[in-house]
Amino acid sequence: SSGINAEWPLRPGMLPKYEPAMVDQDIERRVSVMQSVIETGRVLRDRNTIPIKYPLKEVVLVDADPATLSDAKSLESYIVSEMNVKKLTVSSDKQKYDVKLTAKPNHMILGKRLKKDFKAVSAAIVKLTDVELSEMKEAGHREILGHDIGYDELHVSYEVKSESGSYAAASMHNVLVLLDCTLDQEMFDEGLAREVINRIQKLRKKAKLVPTDKISIFHKIDSTKKDGSEDLARSVRNYQDLIETGVKSPFSGEPAQDNVIISEEVEVKGCKFLLTLCGDVKKSSSGPVVQWPGGRPAGEYFTVVYNGSSREVLLQSNGHRLTAMRLENEVKAMFGLFGRTVSLSLDDSPIKCSTRDLDFLAGSTVTVTA
Repeated sequence: SSGINAEWPLRPGMLPKYEPAMVDQDIERRVSVMQSVIETGRVLRDRNTIPIKYPLKEVVLVDADPATLSDAKSLESYIVSEMNVKKLTVSSDKQKYDVKLTAKPNHMILGKRLKKDFKAVSAAIVKLTDVELSEMKEAGHREILGHDIGYDELHVSYEVKSESGSYAAASMHNVLVLLDCTLDQEMFDEGLAREVINRIQKLRKKAKLVPTDKISIFHKIDSTKKDGSEDLARSVRNYQDLIETGVKSPFSGEPAQDNVIISEEVEVKGCKFLLTLCGDVKKSSSGPVVQWPGGRPAGEYFTVVYNGSSREVLLQSNGHRLTAMRLENEVKAMFGLFGRTVSLSLDDSPIKCSTRDLDFLAGSTVTVTA
């Protein structure tokens, strides 16, 4: 970083000046509402111990201001994506969901202040209605049994009694959010599939694989076990496409192939199963690296050698020149060197991965060490 600073010194005059007129207040307001809904929804997930990997049916924003509801609806796609819910519903009718304020006294504050009167005042606080608490919230305080009680001296929460779903409610940043915490079988299975994706990615990291390493993934689940294996087997079967899209690799319950990179027992929701990552050594003839069973390739090529095995590599294919970085990735595929640091050299001189023009390798032999 010191070299960059020396070459491109940062001066105050280079920073753009703040222009208030350039701020789009409409976007600022809408994003603020979106963030409030998402943050409140995450709090509700935490309170109900539902990880973000598990999708939920619905999040509801209840607000009397039509502009707030419109702002949230305009950014619906972001809200449902960040909260992992199927839909966003906005409503100005709090009664529809039977949402009511309930309160309990802050024992530490009021107990110390009211002393012997605390017990009677505490009982009166618990009996306050939704309307009374709403009025108290607006005024900031209320007289209870001769004592002036501040709204901030209470523990206030929302209670939902709707029969249309198992809603949890919370109010933060001046928005009231309801989250349907009903987790049906389909959503539970999708959540399990996302857990499997997480375990695969952790295994890839442990094997020190890079995104360009092409692999196939195999799993072995004993569905006869009573530890939830049957649910997991159903999940990976029904959501195979989701898993393959998430890990960008084939995912199968067939026996593992050769060229095993790493095989390890992992756990999801108390269910233990075997995950195996195998190197994909099959290469397309349309790629820059081409295996020739007989004769020599037509075009400029060079030879790569590793542990006594050799392969011929075209310098150009389909109009694309081969770079050192691409060659390094292809060498890993050819010799099954996934997760290992590979070095390339010509006549004991290392070939840097930043090298883009490899024409000087034509007709020569490159040595691979790992």
